[in-house]
Amino acid sequence: DVVALAGAAGGATAAGRQVLDGFGYVRSRVVAEDLRLSDGSRPGVVPAVSVLDPRVEPVLRDRIQTVVRCLRELVRRYAGDGRLRDFLDVPEALDRWVRAEPAPERLEVDWCRPDLLGETLGTVRVLEFNASSPGGMLNMGMLTRFWRESAFGRVLEEWGVPPAPLESPTWFADWLLDYGQARGVARRAGRQVGLFHTRGRFEFAQMARQLRDRGQRPVLLSPGAPDGDELRLGYLKYIPLAPDDVRGWEAFCARACDGDLVIPNALAARWVAENKLCLAALSDPRFRYLFTQRECAALDALVPFSRKLGDGITAADATAERERLVLKAPYSCRGESVVMGVDTPPALWKRTVGDAAHQGWLVQERVAAGIVETADGPFLRDLVAPMLGGRVIGYGGRFSSEHLLNAAQGGRGAVVLSPWALAPVS
Repeated sequence: DVVALAGAAGGATAAGRQVLDGFGYVRSRVVAEDLRLSDGSRPGVVPAVSVLDPRVEPVLRDRIQTVVRCLRELVRRYAGDGRLRDFLDVPEALDRWVRAEPAPERLEVDWCRPDLLGETLGTVRVLEFNASSPGGMLNMGMLTRFWRESAFGRVLEEWGVPPAPLESPTWFADWLLDYGQARGVARRAGRQVGLFHTRGRFEFAQMARQLRDRGQRPVLLSPGAPDGDELRLGYLKYIPLAPDDVRGWEAFCARACDGDLVIPNALAARWVAENKLCLAALSDPRFRYLFTQRECAALDALVPFSRKLGDGITAADATAERERLVLKAPYSCRGESVVMGVDTPPALWKRTVGDAAHQGWLVQERVAAGIVETADGPFLRDLVAPMLGGRVIGYGGRFSSEHLLNAAQGGRGAVVLSPWALAPVS
């Protein structure tokens, strides 16, 4: 764990000096490759490179993968389990297409990015699954590759740290094309591949570049655009902040459901898995009948106390536990609908959890982040574990001086590596 911020432990060591030597190269590559965040700004980078403890990483990875299998179980059970369906309360505009899935028992969570907080294996917890957009991880994979190319790369070679699948320059395109081929869309040069978006498409430049590098012709368009009717393969980036948008996508959704248009994270999977109330279902004892004993052990180890406001925890109980709780909208992104009790005055918190508009939101235990002490004060950091096909394909992290660790809220990217080889993208 080499953090070369001023005053941080390890920054004054020989390895710390090599991190600083490589840092300039990494920042120059961010500019040269024109990496962007959703607001158009450059992603911040912190001079830090970490490698997970070789004894801990396999255990952590297994727990993460097990918990994501439990998320998949929620996806598969949703249509046939009225109790679960009522609890998750997926908006009708989305629920219609979730329940139109012809084979729910075969659904997968093809892509997700669990976000975790905590300092050790005993304290780390998963806060979100992020089952829609791989944009931040396209950036993280490139940042990791830049560090490996920099002066610090020699240290990683000496340490014997293997490259992760996330570092491949074409991991996204290879995965998408293989996914299509397995579902009847044969690879061929010059094929048009749809990149479907609504409001945000900051990562699409990298997606398109990867697809072109694999001989494909990326097409950027809205899911409701009629000129997408001939496409057979694509990727949908859509976080349902306004679910009624989907009412205008009749042809798109119908084609996705019947398999004429192949997209990873099928509609029936993503619109359940993106619902943050899934964390409440994974934590609430009322739904333990869905999981095996081994799965329950992983849930107990990795999922923090999470409940549905008004159906699992009352407003009065949430008011009494303000400092240890966080409130989140079921569908949100970029930290925009997160209310942290510790940062909210008591009277305002009481009104917030008592507001009828917030009934049905996720109430979650606040998890302490890892802390790095620096000359400029403490920085908090998290851990992200992007997954394809149920397997972790790399790691990453963010540093922030604020409680809310989010790249869109000023968080800066930090490289985190596995000491062991990870399964290839599949």
